[in-house]
Formats: sequence, C-alpha cells, structure tokens
Amino acid sequence: MSHMSLNIRQPILNELEFLRTIGSKIFLFPFIGRTKYQIFGFYTIKLLVICTTAQLFLTLCHTGFRDIFEIINIAPNLGVCAISAIKYTKIHTNRILYDEIFCHFKDELWDIVSIHSNAHIKVLKKYKFISMIVNRFIFYYSIPLIIVVNSFPYLVMTYENRVLGEDLHYLYPFDGWYPFDKVKWYWGAYIWESTMTALVVCVYLFSNMMQATYILFICMELKILGHSLEELISTEDVTTLKKGRHLNDIHKTVLYQLKIIIRRHHRLATISASLDKVLGDAMLLNYSLGAIFICLTAYTFTVVEDFYQSVRYFSFFMSLLVESFNQCIVGQVLSDHSEDLTESIYSADWPNASQEVKKIMLMFMMRTQKPFKLTANGYLVMNLNTFSAICSTSYQFFNLLRTVYP
Repeated sequence: MSHMSLNIRQPILNELEFLRTIGSKIFLFPFIGRTKYQIFGFYTIKLLVICTTAQLFLTLCHTGFRDIFEIINIAPNLGVCAISAIKYTKIHTNRILYDEIFCHFKDELWDIVSIHSNAHIKVLKKYKFISMIVNRFIFYYSIPLIIVVNSFPYLVMTYENRVLGEDLHYLYPFDGWYPFDKVKWYWGAYIWESTMTALVVCVYLFSNMMQATYILFICMELKILGHSLEELISTEDVTTLKKGRHLNDIHKTVLYQLKIIIRRHHRLATISASLDKVLGDAMLLNYSLGAIFICLTAYTFTVVEDFYQSVRYFSFFMSLLVESFNQCIVGQVLSDHSEDLTESIYSADWPNASQEVKKIMLMFMMRTQKPFKLTANGYLVMNLNTFSAICSTSYQFFNLLRTVYP
C-alpha cells in the first residue's frame, strides 16, 4: 500500500477505531470473538438497563395512572430506557451484521476509491469531517448531560432548603419506586439512579453514534459511486473512441467498471435494508412516543409553577424533539444520497458508450430511482416529512390541551 493511499484511508480508519474504543467500554466491541469477561459485562449492562426499565414501569403502575403530571414525569424516562434496551440488545443479536458492515468500511470500501480522483479524495475528507463532528458532539454532549441530570436534583433540593428556607423535599434523578423507604435510604437510591442514568445515556447515545456513522459512511460510498459514474468514460476515452482506436478495449473496461459500481450499489442497498430491519422497532417506538409526549411535556412545562418540575419537563420536551429530528434527518440524508445516483448517471458521458453499457445504465437508473429508506418497522418512512407530521400533530394536541385546560 502506497504512502498516499495510507494517508487517504487513515482518517476514516481513525473514526472506525474511535467507534471501536467507545463500544468496547460498554462491551459491544468486538462484535465477534468477545472474551468471557466481555460477554459477562454485556449481560450485566443489559440486566441493569432492563431492571431500570422494569422499575420505571412499576413506578408508573404505582401512580395508578391517576395523576397526569406523574405519568408525564415517568413515561419519557421509561421510553428512553426501553429504547436503550432494544438498541443494545439488537446490536448484540445482529453482531454478525454489524461486524460485516464495520469490516466493509474498513477494507472493502477502498476497492472503488481512486487515489488519482480529486473528487473521491474530497468526498472522503468531507464525510470524515462530518462523522468526526457528529461523533465528537455526541461524545462530549453525553458528559455534561450526565453531570447535569445527576446533580441538578440535589442542587435544587439543597438551594430550596438552605437558601430559600423551604421544607426539605427529596429529589431524585428519575424518582423511581422502591420496595423500601427511599427517604431513609436516600443516598443509596440517589446513587443507584445516578449510575443507571449514566449507563442508559451511554448506551443510548452510543447506539445513535454507531447508527449515524454507518449511515454517513453509506452516504459517503454512494457519493463516491456517483463520481465514479460521472468519470466512467473520461475525456481521453471519448477522444480515443472518436478516432476509432481501441474501441473494444475501452468498451470492455467501461462495462467492467460499471458492473463493479452496480455490485457495490447492490451491496449498499442490502446493508441499508438490513439496518432498517434492525432499527425498525426502536424507530417505531420513538415515533409512537414522540408525537404524544412532545405535546404533553410542552404543555406541562408551561403550566407547572414549580421551578424544578418546569425545567425537568422542558428538558424532556427538548430531548424528545431532538431525538425525533435526529431519526428523521438521518433517514432523509440516506434517501437523498441514494436518489442522487440517478443524476450521476445522467451526467455520465453515456452517448459514447456501447449499446450494452447504455442498456445496463438505463436499468441501473430505474433501480436508483427507488431510494434507500429507514422506516418505523415499515409503517412509515423516517424523513423530514415525517418529522413535520410529528410536530404538526404535537402542536394540534398542544393547542387542544391549552383550550380544554387553560
């Protein structure tokens, strides 16, 4: 491998290595060949997340579903824990698929990258930069998020009691139900909830990081395929063809390269469909909860008078809104990149190609007009239209609540 080739590959490999390093901390990496210690760590984390989910469900049942504010206080946390458990389990269950995708971007991707193509190099640099920004944002966002969520209840409780002189009202990170007096065992309950909050945040955000990286790299490869199509017949080839020289050799080379592009597109379509199948349950749950709880949390934080509860509900509202947008924008970007290949085929110098190549390109064009999709278990496509529908539905219910309960 040449020095230049290594320089081109290394930034992408560094991002994959960053993903591997973070994943190993929660016992998801390596996907294949984990040690007994790593398997034990995985099942321990899975059990803890499931226990937290069960605790929040019991907390919800304990309210008797009578107090709407208590339901809104518990349900978003329950949803996040449930989605985290689903994503964490899905990644492990489909570890062979995730390992194949990881190895694809580590090794197979480079078969279609030309170090002599400025367009390819620009695409690699652009998407490496985007993936780095996304991954570092998620990583560094998780640290203050955990600190704020875990410390804010205690700080507010201390401020209200010692500064404002109010009666001591015990606050917790997610205020779960316990089969014992949680006031008597306050610090035990607080440490448990803080630890579980940190764990769920790490699992949830890492699964988002992995999803975003894989989708971005699929888009990157689609972009490279698009440039490869546009450069399929070079200016030099056209000049040579017009002179009537090396016709068979050029047409055979073009046909061979076109078949490679089509095979790689099919491979990406398979990867995209597999990820859609794996992520479908979590996306469906996210969509189902999104429209309802965006509305309820938005309404609640505007009517409650307690400062702590108002901030808490507002944070729920923003988190739900951002997560719904995240799922939809990722699906939109994937669909847009897959549809762009049609334009790349139009831009290719196909009039100078052989009849066989023209027929294949026409069939390939028809295939590219069917975009890659991420769906909520096949019920609806995750794109910006879906996000708009979520916001519209939430706003309508919000206005209804404001009218009925002013």
